[in-house]
Amino acid sequence: MPGCKSSISHIASISSICYSSCMSSPALKPIALSRAEQPPAQALERLLNRGMDRGALAVISSAGDRIDLPDPIVEVLRTAVGYLSHGQAVTLIPDNQVITTQRAADLLGLSRPFFIKLLDAGAMAHHRVGNQRRVYLRDVLAYRRKRDAERDAALDRLSRDAFEAGLYDQNRIPEGSSDE
Repeated sequence: MPGCKSSISHIASISSICYSSCMSSPALKPIALSRAEQPPAQALERLLNRGMDRGALAVISSAGDRIDLPDPIVEVLRTAVGYLSHGQAVTLIPDNQVITTQRAADLLGLSRPFFIKLLDAGAMAHHRVGNQRRVYLRDVLAYRRKRDAERDAALDRLSRDAFEAGLYDQNRIPEGSSDE
């Protein structure tokens, strides 16, 4: 990324969420494609997905120089191109990006006061800048992954218990309705 001095080992997070103007760095602006640019991006998405099945991908310059792409770079490309080819904007954000509690609450789909209570309860690390709390984006995304995995596991348990108890067999479709 031009002008970016962070090392490549800080893999960026990719998000299709629209970030507000409070993130001032030009590198954090959402990137989007016009409708006319989407078909070539969709072709690239298909190529990247096929390339993952066959092994390593490479970039070949017009001068014939070949660079084999490491798997993490291919995964970033696949993810970004996937969103872009379907009309969604992406924003690349380093995993050590500090965000506000409001931004974190928005990413988690929570109210800010509830998120503050989570921080006070020790749900994730945070620090203060003056009298305001700040969190690292990587911590918020890790919390979201953990929360979503716990939700999925709970839903699986509930579904399994309901199935084993025979509750699915007792469901009836209301008159005038369909099951679709």
